Amino acid sequence: MKKPFTTIIQTLVLLILLQGCSSIPLSTMLKMSSFDETDFVKLNPDDIRVKVRNNTQENVLRKNVLRYQYRGPEGVIDQSFSMELIDEDVETIEHWFGDDSFQHSSRYRLDAEGIELFKQLQQHPLLAMRKKEGEFKFSVTFKLTESAPERFNMSIDLLLNPEEGYFTLFDQHELDLTQAAND
Repeated sequence: MKKPFTTIIQTLVLLILLQGCSSIPLSTMLKMSSFDETDFVKLNPDDIRVKVRNNTQENVLRKNVLRYQYRGPEGVIDQSFSMELIDEDVETIEHWFGDDSFQHSSRYRLDAEGIELFKQLQQHPLLAMRKKEGEFKFSVTFKLTESAPERFNMSIDLLLNPEEGYFTLFDQHELDLTQAAND
């Protein structure tokens, strides 16, 4: 009785540590582990949204691109889809001790060119192959404005299906532009 209980506790502690040490939530890893080409082909590009949250007072992003990559023995797909800003919002967060902080939130969708490219990708012969070995990933790339602070936190959420809602690609990731420039 004592051994199974200890094993369960150790497993829970390990999961909590893994979750705490990662910018990518465990729920996202689980969700994407079952996502495959069939799911990808069924996506409606008009429904795809990206939500970016950061602790700045203004939008520090000037260009967002959704990227799909597949690498395997059968071939490589690396396609980027341009996005357009739908709306943005800034919320002031008041603190009892210390200065107020901000949360800037902006939502993006594929623009007309991005939608067309996405539809073309869904017809790609490599996606129709049932027996392939490789891995794919979605990512969001972006360019920062000149007014971006040297350090800030950012979260990116992705919506592929409105019925399932947003899921987090990474959460409260600290960006240090001075360190990035030195690397």
